[in-house]
Amino acid sequence: MGISLKQAFVFVPQDRNWLPKVLIGGLILFFPVFAFIFPGIYRILFNPLNYYWVTLFALLTLTCLLAVSGYFFKVVHNRIVHEKGKLPSWKFFTYFIHIGLKSYIGGFLFSIPFIALFALLAFITPVSFSEESLPYIVTAVILHIVYTALYIMLALNFSLDFKIHSFLNIKKAYSLIKHNIVNYIILVCYCILVSMCMLILMVLLVNSRVLALMLPFVSFYICLVFADLFAQFGVNTGKEIYKEANCYS
Repeated sequence: MGISLKQAFVFVPQDRNWLPKVLIGGLILFFPVFAFIFPGIYRILFNPLNYYWVTLFALLTLTCLLAVSGYFFKVVHNRIVHEKGKLPSWKFFTYFIHIGLKSYIGGFLFSIPFIALFALLAFITPVSFSEESLPYIVTAVILHIVYTALYIMLALNFSLDFKIHSFLNIKKAYSLIKHNIVNYIILVCYCILVSMCMLILMVLLVNSRVLALMLPFVSFYICLVFADLFAQFGVNTGKEIYKEANCYS
């Protein structure tokens, strides 16, 4: 089964109630993306620096990001395990935070060796750009590609059962892709391509003032595009029966 980039972009409107779900997701992202640019909020946080309000703002921002992360993984889960299930309802907001927290913990534990390697590269790389720094830059790019490829594989594994250790179970995660390596390489390339396009679009939106208000909604939609790309690859991997006492379809 191939992976269709076009299908990833058009699957969202196939859900009858897709618009309010995307709007809610965008509004959740709107707070951490734009709250700090409003003069009143900025003065409360930083003029002078108010540790209480900064801490509260950080916790609310983290909550929003956890919810969106949990929603992302639930969309992937639904479309793999429940045969291309619909976009979940936001009424399970606290459940998405729970899944998102697990994904952050698992992703962080997996990332520790890479964080250490990137820190080492940053320490030994010459400050000024020159021919001497080029090998370090190439090494960092290759390391980032390796990290991305491994993260996607482990994220797919996590999306099946929502267990933290699934981010560390490389053996099981590899079993999901070993018979479909070509499509997996295509998946990784598509994810990198969409990320690059999203970065360019973000720069254009931020520099266009009024259109910048669309940024959190576009970002959430792209999040769902990634979810479908994951699901298209993983649709044949959900062979096990997963007990979902708390996994709302």
